[in-house]
Amino acid sequence: MTEILAIRHAQASFDADDYDQLSVLGEDQAQRLGRWLAADRDLVFDAIVVGAMRRHQQTVNAIEQAFAAAGRSLPEVEIDAGFNEFDHGAVFSAFLAEHPEHRPADREAMPGPRDRMQVARYLMAALRHWASGALDARLDEGWFAFRARVAAAMARLTERHHGRERVLLVTSGGVIAQLAQRALEVPDLRSVDLNIAIRNSAISEFVVFEGGVRLLGFNQLPHLAAPGERRLWTHF
Repeated sequence: MTEILAIRHAQASFDADDYDQLSVLGEDQAQRLGRWLAADRDLVFDAIVVGAMRRHQQTVNAIEQAFAAAGRSLPEVEIDAGFNEFDHGAVFSAFLAEHPEHRPADREAMPGPRDRMQVARYLMAALRHWASGALDARLDEGWFAFRARVAAAMARLTERHHGRERVLLVTSGGVIAQLAQRALEVPDLRSVDLNIAIRNSAISEFVVFEGGVRLLGFNQLPHLAAPGERRLWTHF
């Protein structure tokens, strides 16, 4: 049995030209997450697996710093690009090529307008279309290729860390939604709903047991649970 604590990276730079780096708020989320994990002396990790994106690295760096400050050690980080997020820009561009009527009025590309509800509606429409397989011909990595990549990455993780081990996995929302979809055995479109729901720096818990993935907890923010900290809850 392998227990996996899957963490979505802290908030990236949504309104910046370079999305793939933590925002100031994201840095705060990551630091709080690190301190919460390090404070639990019973929480010991046998392995750390991280996607290859900068926001993944910066999130795990904050965790490493918190453990070092607490006088605790962590295993060496293993980087696996199979746990990278899908290419949002390519998906959105392909979607707009087929459905230009969905283009946000005040921006030409994503990350999108500062109206977060408008962004959420736009994301839902684009990702649902992608999950139907309708954009596969336009993309280097379509929906089914993304699913296969995440499944292969999970197979590598469980092969390397089978047995009674606890693995910390730092990745992105789309990847965690794939794991949840597999565990819950829900259709592809429900995976999109799960993806949209996952908050920055949230913890989801899975266990790999008898060849299957089971969900123990989803989208938890224990490190941001004190009164007044709801302001730190973000989706993008």
